Amino acid sequence: MSRKHPPSTAPVDRLTSMGRGRARTTEQNVEPLPESRAFTDRWWLAAPGHDESLRSLVERADRLYGKPPPEGYAWQSRPYGEGAQHLDAPTSRELARLARMLGTSPRHLRTHCLEDGPHLLEVSERRAYCPQCLQEDSAAGRPRTFRRAWARVLIVSCSEHGTPLQWAEPRLAAEVNFALGPSQPELAEEDWEVLRLIDTFAHTLEACLWGNASWPAEWRGNPHAARALLIRCLSNLSSRRAAPPVAQLWVRSSLIPVISVPLRNVPPLHGVPWKVVQRVGRPAWRRAALWLVAAQVIPELPEWCRPETIPTAYFAETDEWWGNFCPSPHTQKLRQVYSSLRRLCAPFPIDQAQSPP
Repeated sequence: MSRKHPPSTAPVDRLTSMGRGRARTTEQNVEPLPESRAFTDRWWLAAPGHDESLRSLVERADRLYGKPPPEGYAWQSRPYGEGAQHLDAPTSRELARLARMLGTSPRHLRTHCLEDGPHLLEVSERRAYCPQCLQEDSAAGRPRTFRRAWARVLIVSCSEHGTPLQWAEPRLAAEVNFALGPSQPELAEEDWEVLRLIDTFAHTLEACLWGNASWPAEWRGNPHAARALLIRCLSNLSSRRAAPPVAQLWVRSSLIPVISVPLRNVPPLHGVPWKVVQRVGRPAWRRAALWLVAAQVIPELPEWCRPETIPTAYFAETDEWWGNFCPSPHTQKLRQVYSSLRRLCAPFPIDQAQSPP
């Protein structure tokens, strides 16, 4: 019978005594350690790698020791259900405990934290990876790890290699050697130009929204209008389940490995509108929406660089629905969000033919 993670301790600073003697092991073990080799307050893991997130480090511990008990990890002060949402940003007390378990300093671990913010994906969606980075990890004998840079909403390619980010299914979290695709997909030069366009637009939008960059003078609208259009592309703004507008995008076969759309109905938008974008972890889905927005923002793009065969008015169905819908107290807030987003998108060709309601 295998030993799981030790139960969570009470919120005190001093940890329990050392466990059952010294064990020689590596992270290459896929099965949880047997009870005779488990430890109560020490994780025998390699130190956090280059730009590795703490959530990635915890996944490595899960591969070695198995999933934690319901009360959470030994270093956590919060229950597991709540603490799982804060694995990338533990409290100072939790960070000190984790540092002791790893044999490192809290200051070192602090550099691997990710404080929540609008520029980051939701915690459960931070599973994008660069296959070339992971292949280099494997070749160097290092654990394969998720980088913090890959958790940003508007990052869809690796800054070191220019490789399009891919998506690791959550079910693969317990496998050390999950399948890796080729470092560079086989794409034509025109396809690479499309990816470079998307990357340039995404980096510029990020720098203008959360940095000090200026919006290019030749581009339409402004960063907030572009963000509103991105929300509209990925949201269901009607009051019934429906596919988001981005699902209407047609992608040529050569681009399907890196650009795809969610072919499913989603519930109506609720809560903070930007959260809809933060919940889209798959880089291929984010590229599709960014491509649609870039085509509206950047004037005079070459025809081959624009999305193909997409209806000109791909928001028309939602606009028509609201035009024929009788006002209701239950949909008042959603209608306000819809109207506000449409007004912000006024500078773009997609909405210039119609005036906001």
